[in-house]
Amino acid sequence: VRGSDAPVGRDCGRDGQLSPDDADACEAEIRALRARSNAAIAARDIAAMEALFLADATVLPAASGAPQGMDGFDARMTRAFADPDFLGWVRTPDQVLIAASGLRAAERGNWTGRWRDRTSGGVYQAMWERTADGWRIRNESFVALD
Repeated sequence: VRGSDAPVGRDCGRDGQLSPDDADACEAEIRALRARSNAAIAARDIAAMEALFLADATVLPAASGAPQGMDGFDARMTRAFADPDFLGWVRTPDQVLIAASGLRAAERGNWTGRWRDRTSGGVYQAMWERTADGWRIRNESFVALD
């Protein structure tokens, strides 16, 4: 997954001026990155997942209610991927909102987690920031609704 795709987000909104076409392009890029994230989860590829986050990003998992940095994220993914009953998570964006500056975005949607004996799911929100290397996740928050 990682390395096969060129960075995205570099041409989305120039000089703080975001046209409607730019906003559509930004949204398409973030949706493509979410698809890349889902593919990385399916492949159990932690490095490909982490490549989509800023180094100091935080994640608020549905199960714990306590924010985690990337070290905690890595440990959590390692445990999940080692579980033979874990089948995967899928995040499905319902809405991507782009800031007028083109520098930030909010993604909202639904998530589903599957294990051999159960399914879980709920809603999530992710904050994306545009960097020189493309869009990266600043934080993600998950709420279980089952």
